[in-house]
Amino acid sequence: MSRNPAPGFRRHPRVADRMSAADHDLVTQSLAAERAGDAARALELHASVPALNLRSRHNVLLAQLAALGTELPDWLWARWIAYQAVRCEDPDAETGKMQRLALKYAIETFHEDQLADCHANGGDPIRVVSWVAAESWLFHQLLLHEMGGLERFVDEQATGRLAAHAALARSWVGAPLGGYLVGPSLPGGRLRVEDLCGDSWAEVLDLGTRDAAGDGGWVIGRLVPSGVDDLLMFDTAPMAVPERVARDVAVAPKPWLRLKEALDEGRLVERAFMRTDYELVTDVPSIELLRIGTPPADLERVTGQLRAGRDEIPRAAFRILRRAADGVTDRVEAPRVAAAVLQPAALADARRLLAREGAYDVWARWAALVHEPARGLLLELAYASRAAG
Repeated sequence: MSRNPAPGFRRHPRVADRMSAADHDLVTQSLAAERAGDAARALELHASVPALNLRSRHNVLLAQLAALGTELPDWLWARWIAYQAVRCEDPDAETGKMQRLALKYAIETFHEDQLADCHANGGDPIRVVSWVAAESWLFHQLLLHEMGGLERFVDEQATGRLAAHAALARSWVGAPLGGYLVGPSLPGGRLRVEDLCGDSWAEVLDLGTRDAAGDGGWVIGRLVPSGVDDLLMFDTAPMAVPERVARDVAVAPKPWLRLKEALDEGRLVERAFMRTDYELVTDVPSIELLRIGTPPADLERVTGQLRAGRDEIPRAAFRILRRAADGVTDRVEAPRVAAAVLQPAALADARRLLAREGAYDVWARWAALVHEPARGLLLELAYASRAAG
């Protein structure tokens, strides 16, 4: 007898099946804490639900935010607001209704093949829906900007500190989707970017965008105010695309039509728009920290350990910080050093092992090359090194 499942959607076991009414209440409380801007409380509540994966991306992001406290730069508050907007599933809220409409459109327009494969293999469609909701850059952008989800979430859901820090997020409303060429990093945490629509170069906030831009540097994304001096920034790490697609999107009156055409023609692959490593505090994907923080001879083994469930990212981040402390890292690596110090476990190890006599100048130099919140953490290491002396 064939073991291949018959075509058709089937309901497979879900996380919600393992949750009690009390667990659902904890999730509701966690969402309320997050929408009030209290990452520490949201993390505590989220982590208390046995059925939830404590190594999920959401848990990792909450842990990073909680470790930073409440003194966040405005751009990070705005990114956190946008992240919450794409996760808003409240059935009775206008934001939740908008989220479901955007999700349905994104699946039917861009990710229909995944649903078809799910049906052919007897899978559970909720897994496709959850995957797209969590990882699809296309869905996130459509909901937040074209469908107004960002503004709606701020008006309807943000409370407490989150609402108090929502002004910059509001200024992102209406930012157009464009095509860009990412150039070199510059001193002072800046990055050269060419706007392909106007053939003009500008300096923008550098959060490690080079690592998201691919080998060619051609990307699509949105430049928005950063709240840091007069610099713009990408609202989220831009998406690497072929040069022709970047140029087409840059000049198209309807850029989403160009993207759809490129996908239909095979010049783009929809899976390339799925982001496992959704980042808030940096544009450097955490998997990139693993690659650059692991000796080449060990990379295959360490990657295997990561797949097996061992948390290798903080260890790799610490190795990056150790190289920075030893002075063997070039200053162009500053965004990666910033991303490494924003890993809470790596920072804890650095405080114990790398804040040492004579290291003040080293850490202070790195701090001068990056922006908050990484700058403050690197300065902490500098001051701790001075105290150690």
